Amino acid sequence: MKGRSNSTKSSACPLSPSALRKARVEPPRHPLVEAPSTAATFDVVTTAQRGNPVVTTKLQPGTAGTGRWRVEIEIAGGSVAPAEPPAVSAKVLSRRSLLRNRVRLLSPSMPDDGSRFAKFPRYLPKEKSFLLRHRDLWYAPTTIFPPDGRGPYYDTRYPWRCLCRVQTAQGSGSGVIIGPRHVLTASHVVDWTPGWATIAVLQQNLTPLDTGNAILAYASARIGPGSIGDSDSDEDYAVLVLDRRLGETYGWFGSRTYDSAWDDETSAWRNVGYPSDRGWGGTTPVYQRDFFLNELAADYGSARLIRSDTFDNWPGQSGGPVFGFWQDGPYVVGVVSGQGSDYNYISGGNLLTSLVSRARTDMP
Repeated sequence: MKGRSNSTKSSACPLSPSALRKARVEPPRHPLVEAPSTAATFDVVTTAQRGNPVVTTKLQPGTAGTGRWRVEIEIAGGSVAPAEPPAVSAKVLSRRSLLRNRVRLLSPSMPDDGSRFAKFPRYLPKEKSFLLRHRDLWYAPTTIFPPDGRGPYYDTRYPWRCLCRVQTAQGSGSGVIIGPRHVLTASHVVDWTPGWATIAVLQQNLTPLDTGNAILAYASARIGPGSIGDSDSDEDYAVLVLDRRLGETYGWFGSRTYDSAWDDETSAWRNVGYPSDRGWGGTTPVYQRDFFLNELAADYGSARLIRSDTFDNWPGQSGGPVFGFWQDGPYVVGVVSGQGSDYNYISGGNLLTSLVSRARTDMP
């Protein structure tokens, strides 16, 4: 464990690592209504005026173990090329409308498919520490607070499989399944132009468990590239509504309002994501645990900006869940928002849980 020693914890705190090992954690379960199969959906455009495309598939040589297939689409009398996924529509809700129906807690769920809940993920062998070089000088990135607590993992059990890689035309970020067809991420990860967003569930080395397209994004603030102002930094989250009900197959996290009584009182927090400096260049899931959180003293409103100098962050982790385990499973209390030389930042608060609730209610 990094950082300070724990003092007496609130009874509402997440389970500590030692308590988690002993506890019988039983998340609620939902019926498995969708067969656990995968589907990659994409559109193509063609200049041909008539005729139907001919589709063939070929297993790539030497990839029988990973199942890498090439899909070939041929049409007579014209060219064919991949098309961009559908544009994401935006639904921006005011603080007032979200607080009118304030929600503080939404339960997690896993499919009732006979699978077991996993308290800890299966680690992969650790990589060498990431260092920068200038002539004879070697130094570590300023946003990593030694020792670096992040390590690669790959685990298809619940809840570790709920991590998502969010890809847009502007770049990529992290997210987590937060409902039957919903993914929670950072608002600044979304392309609000409007653009497209694709979701890859537990992607490793370009191979995900499943994929989907975002069709609608709920947010309380549309945060774009560049600097983020004080009025928006604590609302840096969005809920993507997908064209596929991935949560019914893989399960979803719960969400909970962060309590200021937890400031520096517990280090039982976890994070998963796709940092570009770890996980073999952001291609493999990365997990970290045992860091402290602390709200900014001047930010005790409905939205909360939380900081940490024991949580390690790097581009690509934005939108990843910061969560803890309770007796009934994992709950997100914030999403990774930004980085600095002294602190890294997480957005949370009442608005986060209320936003998730609204998206799940409007688009079940």
